[in-house]
Amino acid sequence: MLSIDTNKISCQEMAHAKPGNLTKADTSGAQTTIFSEKIEERRIILIGKLGAGKSHCGNGILGKQFFESRRCWSSVTRQCKYGSATRNKFLYRIYDTPGVNSPEELATSVDVETDIRRCLYCTSPGFHAIVLVLSAAERITKEDMAMLKKLDGLLGESAYKYMILMITKLEDDETVLHEMMTEAPQIVELNVKCRSRRVIFGNDATKIPDACVQKFDKMLTNLIKENANQGSEYYRHKYYDEATKILEKDKSDYLKEYPDTSESVALEIVRNRATEGLSPRDRELRSLNDPNCCTIS
Repeated sequence: MLSIDTNKISCQEMAHAKPGNLTKADTSGAQTTIFSEKIEERRIILIGKLGAGKSHCGNGILGKQFFESRRCWSSVTRQCKYGSATRNKFLYRIYDTPGVNSPEELATSVDVETDIRRCLYCTSPGFHAIVLVLSAAERITKEDMAMLKKLDGLLGESAYKYMILMITKLEDDETVLHEMMTEAPQIVELNVKCRSRRVIFGNDATKIPDACVQKFDKMLTNLIKENANQGSEYYRHKYYDEATKILEKDKSDYLKEYPDTSESVALEIVRNRATEGLSPRDRELRSLNDPNCCTIS
């Protein structure tokens, strides 16, 4: 298992790095890449509306400023980004995605549905949790409902078994959240589908309160145990296996160029490349585009 403990290693940097840079531990303590068989992974994908605060939440989960995050009306995340960190003896692997309702002016540079599908297809062995980030600072609009409908198509009904609602821009007060939900029946329905797995992530633009992160950690632990006990620890896309066959070809090409790389490391690298559209067979991956296609394994 490749364990990446990093201050600033993105999926893109990993994709272009040479094998020696990925496998050699840096004893200075700066950027470190090591192998570990003991540390337990927690794989999470962040999804939500433009401006909801996905990147900020990702930083809170990682415990460090990794993803670019700021309060603005434009999309900060323009493609899927990957970050990892070891915290509380767990290796958190976070995949941050562009806003589902990215504005039309970004259409030429952001294909949100394709980016998210790539992430769903290519990330191994799947995701322990799908974190849907919702902002409490705005009323539910027709655009929000369109976003939720789009997510149904992207993820499928089975996704709710792995979903946690993360509420941003709200103080950690369940009473206030409950009052807000009574005025938004769509969110109540969503909460029911997620079996009331929801956590408030505060209203501080600089730091997620420790108590909120602890609540999330506990909820995530319970979710992973529950799904593992049912024999379905990971959420996987229906076309995951088909994508893996394509990526095996990428891996073979990579090993020809870097023959000293282990197969597991090579596959990790080409998977990360593929999530950002850097696979030489990206057209094949994009052809796996049935939107009603997700399952569990």
